[in-house]
Amino acid sequence: MLTVRPATSDDCEAVADIYRYYVENSTATFDLEAPSVAQWRTRLETSVAAGRPFLVAGAPGEVVGYAYLGVYRGKAGWSWTAEDSIYLRPEAAGRGTGKHLLRALIDAADPAVTRTIMAVVSEDVPESIALHTKVGFVEVGRTPGVGRKFDRWIGCVYLQYTIGP
Repeated sequence: MLTVRPATSDDCEAVADIYRYYVENSTATFDLEAPSVAQWRTRLETSVAAGRPFLVAGAPGEVVGYAYLGVYRGKAGWSWTAEDSIYLRPEAAGRGTGKHLLRALIDAADPAVTRTIMAVVSEDVPESIALHTKVGFVEVGRTPGVGRKFDRWIGCVYLQYTIGP
């Protein structure tokens, strides 16, 4: 049975493991080195302290995915905008887990803290673009060839979800 719940510090090892797979094997992220478990704990603490959700999905005792709202562009004028991040264990993909998790993330967002959620998605991952579109994100732009990984240039697709008026 799949459940979605707020992440705890104990979940950060599984979160780090999930993300490491994408750093090492895909262009879903432009990170070239995977963050440590300690760095994930800091991200969790930072998100929670900012009033933004950091969720995990899975069965009891097992984490198959995570999603959180992080800083978007790091300037004061952007403080009501968040960037989402969502990753699943590869074997969990295609089962509706991502849609359930992303919907829960949106529902957990406090409109007093977050007005807009931005998704910055590698053009190499049409599944992620489709996932965001299914839950109501709207494509607002594309930036061709702005990232480089595995010796090639990759573009990004920008999608936006507005929570409040």
